[in-house]
Amino acid sequence: MKVKIRGIYATALTQLLKENGVDIIQPSSVIDQRFDINGTGSATTIVYDKDDLNGITISGSNATEVTDIIFKKLTDSAVKKMEIGEIYCGKIKRIEKQNNQIIVDLGDEEGILPFQSYWGFLKEGEKVLVQVKGRYRSKKILSTKLRIFGQNAILIKDGFTKISRYIKTESEKKKLEKINSEFSGKGWGILWKSFAEGKSEDELRKEIEHLYSQEKEISEKFNQMNEVGLIKEGVKIYTIEFGAISKKELDDLRKKVITTIPGHHFLKSGNYSIVVDFAESLENIDYNIISNKLNKVLMKNGPHPGKYYEIIQKKVNGRDIILKGFVESFDGEELTIKRKLYAGKKYDGIGGQIMQGDYALTKINPNSWIVKHTYFDKNGIQKGVYFNINTPVEIYPAFARYIDLEVDVVKKGDTKEIIDKDKLERVLSDGIIKKELADKAMEIANKIMKGETK
Repeated sequence: MKVKIRGIYATALTQLLKENGVDIIQPSSVIDQRFDINGTGSATTIVYDKDDLNGITISGSNATEVTDIIFKKLTDSAVKKMEIGEIYCGKIKRIEKQNNQIIVDLGDEEGILPFQSYWGFLKEGEKVLVQVKGRYRSKKILSTKLRIFGQNAILIKDGFTKISRYIKTESEKKKLEKINSEFSGKGWGILWKSFAEGKSEDELRKEIEHLYSQEKEISEKFNQMNEVGLIKEGVKIYTIEFGAISKKELDDLRKKVITTIPGHHFLKSGNYSIVVDFAESLENIDYNIISNKLNKVLMKNGPHPGKYYEIIQKKVNGRDIILKGFVESFDGEELTIKRKLYAGKKYDGIGGQIMQGDYALTKINPNSWIVKHTYFDKNGIQKGVYFNINTPVEIYPAFARYIDLEVDVVKKGDTKEIIDKDKLERVLSDGIIKKELADKAMEIANKIMKGETK
């Protein structure tokens, strides 16, 4: 397999994959200089940063093998396999005007089609050609704006034409722009993937022609179908979320290659790349001292009492839950956030309804496996405690971040209870987290039950 890597984790992942006999090709100039890579040919798989920088996305024909190598190495990572782009012949099941959405029967399950994604006649029982864009909870999110996926390009109905930001050379861009001009005016945009780099014009042109022929086949099949069902399978991609321990393990891999300050990937994933690059450019200096000074400087920018703050809970299903509040106190170790609770909703875990004036004090410590939420009524009388069990917490000036490990402990009065153990067992059996991480989560839960940790 031949793998192309881009992003803030490139050096560490290049080192890891090379240790496992994987060929790295089309390296950036920086990676080429560090590893003296002479890899030639076309990539079968590409690895690149997630948009939030807290992990990576892996796609291509060898994505499963590459994902396995990375996942096995990193302690508190969570992997998610996704299939996107499936195309269905669906039927409008019901119209929910209050939610501005259409519920579509797909045969095996239901999907949600937002009003703004549908321009046809709204009638229950009407046949509709739809594509899966993603998932929200138990339902597939749909669109009528089709994308036809190829190895090197994606056709986008009524869409834009764009070249991957990972393709840097002008000669490659001009080659792709030339092919774009040959296919313009057909009602489809072309999104060139980074796999296209290094491919011949003839090969790329043939792929675009093949994608257009696929679009014709999809349309013909849809017109012939009277029942709901799958028309075309989607593409499979993986994402890996990195916890705090995994980032330290990536630091150790990078350290084998080049100077790496402690907390390199913690800082880079928090969007402090320029600070890290400057620190690592310094010579004849103790990098532990530099790292400590950097963290002290960052903490001067927050968290500050009275300031708005976000707690980003990364769910293993790929969803983010953002808890919002204001800083009550921060002594350099323990951070306390006061959060307003909204009346009418129910308390998770402890039961009962949230009343007007109820609030939570959320206590967070750097690198702690626990985030503690204590709930109060408007008079300051405690209603219960929720111990969230997670990967070690990362604290930044404006936000904290961790991966939620599903199992939790709740306390009401003097009674404690472990909840959602079945959810932890499910993500373990699905291969989303490793057994060692699941065992650690249960170890923490049992310590809370015994009163061995606050």
